[in-house]
Amino acid sequence: MRKGIFLGMVTTDIVYYVSRHPSSDQKLKAERQLSFAGGAAANAAVTFAAFGNMATLISGLGHHPLAQVAQKDLAAHRVQLVDCTDQPKRPPVLASVMIDLSNGDRCVVYSNTDIRKLRQEALSEVFLEDADILMLDGHFLPQAIQMAQWARQLHVPVVFDGGGWKDGMEELLPLVDYAICSNDFYPPGCADKTEVIAYLGNAGVENIGITRDDLPIIAHHQGETTEVPVMNIQPMDTLGAGDIFQGSFCHYLLQQQEFLRCLERAAEVASMACTSLGTRAWIEQEKFV
Repeated sequence: MRKGIFLGMVTTDIVYYVSRHPSSDQKLKAERQLSFAGGAAANAAVTFAAFGNMATLISGLGHHPLAQVAQKDLAAHRVQLVDCTDQPKRPPVLASVMIDLSNGDRCVVYSNTDIRKLRQEALSEVFLEDADILMLDGHFLPQAIQMAQWARQLHVPVVFDGGGWKDGMEELLPLVDYAICSNDFYPPGCADKTEVIAYLGNAGVENIGITRDDLPIIAHHQGETTEVPVMNIQPMDTLGAGDIFQGSFCHYLLQQQEFLRCLERAAEVASMACTSLGTRAWIEQEKFV
């Protein structure tokens, strides 16, 4: 059993599955509704724990009644939550998601994440003393940079989820061992994927993966750029697929598998997760070990 530390955002997600996206001023009855913890680091931690690992999630959730949805979901999936919010009475970040059952497309409305902060004194390098991996989703950058510095000193590999560029990430990237980025990740001055890879490489990141939905993953490893194929599926729900990819990647990486193989296997899990509703149903299906 391996131990992973996941630092980043956790939200309370309410998901509505509809026959089609509503038009202006239209009321539409949902075919189904689910609620659970969301956020890149949270979903990655749940995924990592689903493989039988120990997952600790460091975030800011608070004690508001709406936070209980996320708290109970994380506990049910064996994720230890370390809540370091500086405003415990504040409502959590809420995300309302509508998913079109005809094609799996989604739209998301969420509350502001930029004002969320963690108590600096709540973190310590003790969290990493027996950890095997550290995953960061780009939120809470001051704490992410500090944790990455401690991880570097303790020789704990750092995985970075590049969902989108945020100011200050240029300070974090030199501490990153593995950058797994979305199709929307563009650092300043970058206009295409070649420039993204060059930017990350110049920052010191040697292992880079760029996911592109159903297109092959662009991978840069040992100075060479190649593509990793992904499964051809009929998606029902793509919500959280990138987060599930991250958690799976962390698991396979700790199995000492080669980088490109880790990307391939993580893509398999994320693809299969898209064939069921929600971000948890795949866990009850066949396990990828």
